Amino acid sequence: MEAFPWWTEEHKKLAKEVREFMERVAPREMETRWSREFPFDIYEQIGEKGFTSAAIPKEYGGMGLGCTGACIVAEEIHSVSPGVGRIVVGNMMGGLRQLLEFGTEEQKRRFLPGIAKGEIGCVGITEMTAGTDASGMELEARREGNAYILNGKKRFIVGAGVAKRYFVYARTSNKPEDIAKHRHLTAFIVEKGTPGFTTEKINEILGFENVQNGSLDFDNVIVPVENRIGEEGEGWRVLMEGLNFERTLISASAAAWQRILLKYAVPYSQRRVQFGRPTIDIPINQQKIADLIMRLKMTRMAVYYTAYLWDMGKDVTIESSMVKAIGAENTFASACDATQIMGGDGVNRFYPVQNIFEVAKTDYIAGGTLEACRITVFRAGLRLMAEDMRMPRRVISEKLGVPVPTAEPVKKKLDLSEDNVLTVLAEDYRINPGLHMTLDDIKQYIDADDAELVKTIESLEEKRLVMTYRTKKGGIQLVKANYAGLKKAFPKEYYRWFPEWVSEERKF
Repeated sequence: MEAFPWWTEEHKKLAKEVREFMERVAPREMETRWSREFPFDIYEQIGEKGFTSAAIPKEYGGMGLGCTGACIVAEEIHSVSPGVGRIVVGNMMGGLRQLLEFGTEEQKRRFLPGIAKGEIGCVGITEMTAGTDASGMELEARREGNAYILNGKKRFIVGAGVAKRYFVYARTSNKPEDIAKHRHLTAFIVEKGTPGFTTEKINEILGFENVQNGSLDFDNVIVPVENRIGEEGEGWRVLMEGLNFERTLISASAAAWQRILLKYAVPYSQRRVQFGRPTIDIPINQQKIADLIMRLKMTRMAVYYTAYLWDMGKDVTIESSMVKAIGAENTFASACDATQIMGGDGVNRFYPVQNIFEVAKTDYIAGGTLEACRITVFRAGLRLMAEDMRMPRRVISEKLGVPVPTAEPVKKKLDLSEDNVLTVLAEDYRINPGLHMTLDDIKQYIDADDAELVKTIESLEEKRLVMTYRTKKGGIQLVKANYAGLKKAFPKEYYRWFPEWVSEERKF
């Protein structure tokens, strides 16, 4: 696919090298899918090429090409292999971003060169009762001197059994106050071969023909404090940093899968003859192909814009979760369309469309469910986009008698009194008859602090002149004048309004 304008020559060169490499190993990769063999030999070659070092700074043996470089590697590897690419992404996300942001200098120099050379790594988050609710982890890490003792289990771990480096999160506190503030988790690197650390089960996962996914058991596993990443209790922050990076790379993988679908669905329909003509000439197939193209273009633009923001040091909490959800949904929708275009061959394992259909659905869950991604977008959006979501102040037009937006500031605030608060609430009824007001809304017109205003509102509430909505802790969050309050503020004629075209006989 085409390079983006902000890519450097190094980025373009990397894309070309990875693409050419994957074209050479494609026959071997396909062989391992049919034999269900784990392709250690391909990973060794990927490590020798240094592709997994794309996002690692040069001082630690990497290419220094940032998130953009990592996405290029993820996309180009996945454009040939849905399986091999998943482990490569697992290697990149297997502690890379977490180490860069939270690791000590000694830890970076100890672990990053291994990642750069293709050492297989993975992340351990999911447990028996902790999936989307990642904060509910039960793997225990108990501090004893200069080490932690880990006991518990992990499940659905990509790379389980074949990875050498396991970036895991464990509970280090059961204090309610720590749990409430997400300070109960801590991040660790556990290395394969550590006594008590074993693979419990290998799963049969949809679309994972040559990918290993399984469960891990920790039985009094001793992890030195030198392998703790970040401070004790800082695990949630470490986890979210890693998840944002993982989701961005997963979305690059999704773009690659859409490329595979396009490579097969279009040539197939150009060659498949039904009803006396190639099926690409059937209008409904043309509509489906147009959708394949649009989804691919949109996904790639979103992926590399997010990667660009990463490399600029911007907060990508919204973008990384957004692009993960969009990428997964676009890929699955395109897989459905490509399957319909190809008919029976779309569900025939002799073509890769069937495999893409499976892995696309898997990505509705892997790296965070789409629902979890949307929760993240919602919460971060309210926080980071607060100014963009601020409702414009509106006033009643003297000429029209209807609400109109105004950029003019309030000329003079009213003194705090029950009558003035009712006046403001009554005027807001004319503008927003179905909405309550926040304390900040009222303070645009009333000169008062929160405590004084709340006291006045409570007095009006006792007199049954206003309705309030309170938080779980009992604090007043929203307020609105009720019928009695509106009557006290103004005579009922003040609230009446009719368009000019409404004649007298049409009202009463």
